[in-house]
Amino acid sequence: MVVLDVDYFKQVNDRYGHAAGDEALRKLGGWIEQAVGSEDLAGRSGGDEFTLLIAGDADRAAAVVREIRDAIEPIAVFDDRIGISISAGICADSAAFDSLGALVHAADGALRRAKQEGRNRVVLAGADARAAPDAGGAAVDPHADRLVVVGCGIQMGRHMSPRCESEIRLADVVMCLVDPFALAMIRALRPDAVNLGEHYADGKDRRDSYREIDAAIMAQVRAGKRVCAVFYGHPGVFADVPHRVVRRAREEGFSARMEPGVSAEACLYADLGIDPGRHGVQSLEATQFLLQDRVLDPAGLVLLWQVALAGDLTCTRRQADRAQLQRLVDKLRRWYPADHEVILYEAARLPIETSRIDRLRLLDLPEAQYQEFTTLVIPPLAAVREPADRLAVAPLADANPATG
Repeated sequence: MVVLDVDYFKQVNDRYGHAAGDEALRKLGGWIEQAVGSEDLAGRSGGDEFTLLIAGDADRAAAVVREIRDAIEPIAVFDDRIGISISAGICADSAAFDSLGALVHAADGALRRAKQEGRNRVVLAGADARAAPDAGGAAVDPHADRLVVVGCGIQMGRHMSPRCESEIRLADVVMCLVDPFALAMIRALRPDAVNLGEHYADGKDRRDSYREIDAAIMAQVRAGKRVCAVFYGHPGVFADVPHRVVRRAREEGFSARMEPGVSAEACLYADLGIDPGRHGVQSLEATQFLLQDRVLDPAGLVLLWQVALAGDLTCTRRQADRAQLQRLVDKLRRWYPADHEVILYEAARLPIETSRIDRLRLLDLPEAQYQEFTTLVIPPLAAVREPADRLAVAPLADANPATG
């Protein structure tokens, strides 16, 4: 079984138009028809993907694909000449496969590995996945990029990067801890995406949920699957599980990495028109601030995250506790007057929504309305006066450049 498709086919359509994409598919269909034998079957299985059933062994299948690749030449469309390449996955039938669908799935998995390794190559399926002879690529490292953690941003439709989408498409297993809207969009790309949110339940200690999610992700990594774990916002900001699974995977010898995403904090700066570099910023989890001996700098911006859950040591509460919010206000009164204006902020999760930006007095916080993800923004108590000449505060250059 051979599954092959055109590398970066979407870019052909986007750059040269759909007429160019159509011509590329027609040409590739012709090259495939020339390469296959009378006992072989070949057809377009969807989009830019073709499936071939080759009579013989994996070596003959690799030879057929090699003939197709050798036949590829630039395609003339109007005044353009467009070069294309293909990637392919090959899987030989055996007693391990109980259906044609299982064989196709294995070949498709080999195709994904070919793309992960850089495209324009052919990969043979199997426990010892390797590049086919003369396939244009090195052998596949069984531990390469076993786990990739990505962030889909706050508004997935606007914030998801092409890199994030690519990782979702290429993974063997996609596991998501995102909001329902983002999950629906991801499942449009990958109907088999796993919803990690099912590990949460009312009254359940969130730390138990974190451990279960951690175990679920690592089980797939250890099973030899390439896993893409998708998290809401930025996967590395106020998120415990993503850092832990990346660290654990590396400790066990697997290659793991994290890709950034648009965070709620990034949205906050944009929506409120705040430059954190102007006066500096302290960013703290609300319970951490409330229970620990943390000292604030009222001349700078202060952000307190998950303010509705302030003081919750059971990790089970989902609603604001007015008594704990009053404790928070009492502590903040060490640095701020009761009538100091603060902001309750919630980033918009859908393009049709607007961000919540409610301005109120510090003393009114206990009576306000909260979501689990509401952030308390405390502007500087007094604006820092900037010198007329900003260069006056720049450090003097060292007389000896070699000393830095």
